[in-house]
Amino acid sequence: MPTRQIPKEQDRVLTRNELADSHCHLDIFTDLSAVRESIGRGVLTIITDGVDMRSNARALEIADNVNIFPALGVDPEHVPGMQDRELDFNVDMIRQNSRRIVAIGEIGLDFMLAKSEKERDMQRVVFGRMLDLANELDLPVSVHARDSMDAVIPILRRKRVKRVHLHFFSGSGSHVDEVVKLGYMISIPPVPSAARRVAIERVPLQQIMAETDCPIVGKTPYDVERSVRIIAETKGIKYEEACKAIVENTKRFFAIEGKVNKRKSPLIRQ
Repeated sequence: MPTRQIPKEQDRVLTRNELADSHCHLDIFTDLSAVRESIGRGVLTIITDGVDMRSNARALEIADNVNIFPALGVDPEHVPGMQDRELDFNVDMIRQNSRRIVAIGEIGLDFMLAKSEKERDMQRVVFGRMLDLANELDLPVSVHARDSMDAVIPILRRKRVKRVHLHFFSGSGSHVDEVVKLGYMISIPPVPSAARRVAIERVPLQQIMAETDCPIVGKTPYDVERSVRIIAETKGIKYEEACKAIVENTKRFFAIEGKVNKRKSPLIRQ
């Protein structure tokens, strides 16, 4: 690098914005180099969500509780065919790791996948069990609610779950009003939509996080940068202000400070 370019490059590194990815699936990555690169570029808080027995175990293996924090759960896609014994195993895994994990997730309902009422009832049973477990362990939940927000919100209210994160939010205006009133968090993926634009406009900034859902939607955790830009542009605030608020929201919601292993070196070094 030419000498005259060094100060400019140093300034770029020193002024990078810290970022936080509130929902992704690092267990799907076969090569974690992209995750390592994302951390090096400033994504210093990453929540990786499990969805079944295998991915929950892998989330625990990958997470270092320095930059990468695990959430464990059973999502609606994996409810069909899951035997009681496997569900019990996941519940036991969550209990045994409750001091380390930052949330129970991914859990929820998906009525686009479940076409019959029997399949939806199966999802409701598992969702209810996960919510009861969250209340028992005093953990927040990360909720999947595709085509099912009208069912999800009443269940959350009935179960009196206090800390709720509605990931990949795409609810209607009435759902937005409920979210604001109940104090739930929403997260915005790196994919703009008219519904999410309305949600960003109407939900207070302190109730908004950013996510990538990578590698399913975003490619890497660094794609959360696009999510933050969507939020900043819609809110009419500076990108740097949005970064700061969203990192603070994410750390507060997941109580990250209490889950950091200060004696452990990062699994993925910057």
